[in-house]
Amino acid sequence: MNPASRPAASTPLSPHESQPPGRRSYALESMSQWLGGQERLQIIDFGAANQQNLDYVTGLGHRLYFDDLLRSFEHFFPDTERTPEHLTASRIEEFLASCLDFPDQSVDGALIWDRLQFLPASLGSAVLERLHRVLAPDALLLALFHTDSSAVTAAPQNCRILNQKHVQLTSAASRLPIVQFNTRAIERYFQRFQTLKFFLTRDNLQEVLVRR
Repeated sequence: MNPASRPAASTPLSPHESQPPGRRSYALESMSQWLGGQERLQIIDFGAANQQNLDYVTGLGHRLYFDDLLRSFEHFFPDTERTPEHLTASRIEEFLASCLDFPDQSVDGALIWDRLQFLPASLGSAVLERLHRVLAPDALLLALFHTDSSAVTAAPQNCRILNQKHVQLTSAASRLPIVQFNTRAIERYFQRFQTLKFFLTRDNLQEVLVRR
């Protein structure tokens, strides 16, 4: 886990300023509004580390931790150890200890992006269970899900925050099997959380914002 923070230095663009190209994200907009009204939060970004996300979150006065969840998974579980018989409870616990070593209820928010969908189902569920434990009450989690219609060609997305309303997506080089989720499956996935909000989109990515 790589902590990164800096004094507030960058300011999100105002609604009247020109917007750089990118995908409009209503889930990010809602989370940004929430972040803007809080002080000194601890946020985890589970995508690939990048300067834009660091500048954005720390510019709002918060601390950002990066942990590339898919890279951690690929390093921890070699190709020959990604079958169900190798994903034992003890190995999963070792993995969680390596990438989610936080005290209970100590994390205020998480940018999970689409990472859970590219983990084996049992491991993804375990990561979400651990997240529920380390997230503070009322913490927010932002997640993306590739829809069933795009699952055949879907690839993990690297997400760079451009401003409070836009994110730039680029396909990651790694190609991992995808766990498919429809709307009902997503609801069941987050059933232990307080609230779950879906955001309408025009592409093959479903945005959700979840409150612990």
